[in-house]
Amino acid sequence: MKKSILSTLALGVLLLSLGCNKDEGPSGEMAFENLNDFTTLDIETTIPRVEISQSGNLLRVLLSVTDQDGTPLEEFTLGNYAIEMASGSKVEEVSKNKIALSVFDQNNNTPLAAATTLDYSGSMSSTDITDMEEALSTFISLKDPLDQLSVIKFASQVEEVQSFTTDATLLYEAIITDPTIGSRTAFYSACDLGLDQANQLNSVLPLIIGFTDGGDNASYISLNGLIDKSKNLNIPIYTVGFGNANQARLTQLAEETGGRFYYAPTGAEISELYRTINGQLRKLYVFEWEVDYPSGSEVTIKITTNYTAAGGDFMDVSEKTIVIN
Repeated sequence: MKKSILSTLALGVLLLSLGCNKDEGPSGEMAFENLNDFTTLDIETTIPRVEISQSGNLLRVLLSVTDQDGTPLEEFTLGNYAIEMASGSKVEEVSKNKIALSVFDQNNNTPLAAATTLDYSGSMSSTDITDMEEALSTFISLKDPLDQLSVIKFASQVEEVQSFTTDATLLYEAIITDPTIGSRTAFYSACDLGLDQANQLNSVLPLIIGFTDGGDNASYISLNGLIDKSKNLNIPIYTVGFGNANQARLTQLAEETGGRFYYAPTGAEISELYRTINGQLRKLYVFEWEVDYPSGSEVTIKITTNYTAAGGDFMDVSEKTIVIN
């Protein structure tokens, strides 16, 4: 009888311990959960940008966490995350007590700088173009006063009709500017120009938002070349496809560069996607911690995100490889 009672007590302690582990992250900090959240059926994460201090000792990682519809999930704590760094054969978990966590929109005054690329190729109908231009107008109306946008229009050729500016009036005027750029599709070249222009800016969060209704048949840069350049410059590419868009390629371009792909077959849905993208960028989680790697080290950052909602326990993993300079 005494052994039975002790066994029962031991089992109870074990179950209690397991219950605490479920609610707490590895550091002991409680993970945020919401059992009243009935809308989340899955979570999606991306790392759009990683920044390294000039000294090479401070790492700043930006993470997007959304539900299956692209709606940002808020109020997460360090208990929702596990972070690993790998260099060569060495893999280490980053201790939570070394990490500072914040939300981009709350504790950061860095403005966004979005190069928008708009498709005017021959396959675009007048309705498609109207919907696309109205969607960009919506995005301009949503931007913060210090956010910068540029407008790049493309078909066979690529034309930057408005360089980066905070002036909404100039951006609205750029939308109605009629380009003379042929009829083929140089989407990758347009994104490449956006990368070059965004990379010249300082003290901003740069990104590319690209629209296209089809593949690419007129660019001077390949898909893989564009992906490699985006990674090297640490600038994500968000893609929006509609009509007969090559969804596989647009998904690859977005996911491998830290952006997201969206498919929006109607004008109303395109406008809503701009709202979604804007919300995601404003609600990025920002992780900061000190590192000690020799200059030139290639390091892969892996962030595992966990969240419990009414529909169950959800997990997603994002990785980003950088070179310490």
